[in-house]
Amino acid sequence: MPATNPSNMTKEIKNGEAASLYYFYGHDQASIESFVKWMINKLCPKDAQFMNFHKFEGKGLDIPALLDACEALPMFAERVVVAINDLRMEDLSKEDGDALRKIVSNLSENTTVIIYATSADLYKNKRSLTDKNKRFCDHCAKHGYVCDFAYKSSGELGRSIAAALQKNGCGIDKRTAEYLAEFCGCDSAYIKQEIAKLSAYAQGREVTKEDIDTLCVKHIESDGYELAVNILNNNAKYVYNRLFELAKQDYDAYEIVSIIGFSLTDIYRAKLARSSGLSHQDACTDFGYPKNREFAIKKAYQVCGSISLSKIKEVLMIMSATDLTLKTTSLDKKAAMLMLEQRIAECFMAGNGRR
Repeated sequence: MPATNPSNMTKEIKNGEAASLYYFYGHDQASIESFVKWMINKLCPKDAQFMNFHKFEGKGLDIPALLDACEALPMFAERVVVAINDLRMEDLSKEDGDALRKIVSNLSENTTVIIYATSADLYKNKRSLTDKNKRFCDHCAKHGYVCDFAYKSSGELGRSIAAALQKNGCGIDKRTAEYLAEFCGCDSAYIKQEIAKLSAYAQGREVTKEDIDTLCVKHIESDGYELAVNILNNNAKYVYNRLFELAKQDYDAYEIVSIIGFSLTDIYRAKLARSSGLSHQDACTDFGYPKNREFAIKKAYQVCGSISLSKIKEVLMIMSATDLTLKTTSLDKKAAMLMLEQRIAECFMAGNGRR
């Protein structure tokens, strides 16, 4: 079966057309958790769950017990629902992995298995599942539905933010709502927390950008962009002050250099497009950016005009080398942060000026 989306699944389930197998993954884990909760209650009402709903944790998955649950007949209900949370194929032996694939390949029409991740890391990088998880995902797609719960775009989230604040008696304009979405890295879980905080603070008035800057905790992904831009612009004061704040929040150097490198890549791609006379939309298309990350290229396109390509390229190379060193060397947190600070100092000396 092809990949699907929450809207299509919602329509089918409401029409009584549930599949036997679903595999959910993606970075927006709050949306996964919310959708799975709705789905379980819809497919197996609460008064039937004692006999017909079975939940397993992916780590230490009990294959014989899973098989028993999947082969059980529904008791006074239409179907048996089996949920497997945070399954990582790397955690299973080859024998258990083969047994699991056999189980999900032979489910009855009265059984629905939902495999979903709400905290397990299934990725080898920001965009791709690990090889073992990807192969299992592809296997599930042959026997059921798979869905990538990617972060929504800032525009989509802006509308839901405005609706949520309105429900709480507050207002917010379109641009400010999108600013909050980007501030939170388009992460639904973060946004939900910040909406509650802003609603309590605003007490019925319109939420402003200043409120967000004052109250909300910036998602570390947003820090990556701000740090990258300020490194390229040689703003040492901002960069080192922010590194100090992140260190106090217990972020590791390898986490910080990773998000800086991610944003530097966006800026480098935007600069290549701009230098070639292409638009930021062209860059999104050429480099395969999903809708929810188009804003990153758009922002990068706007700021990269005054920064030389050689500066961006050299800084990206320094940060990439630093990332590799931190991931392959045993350093304590303090030593690793010191190394990052030293390499950033090298970045300030990089390039051949601006153009």
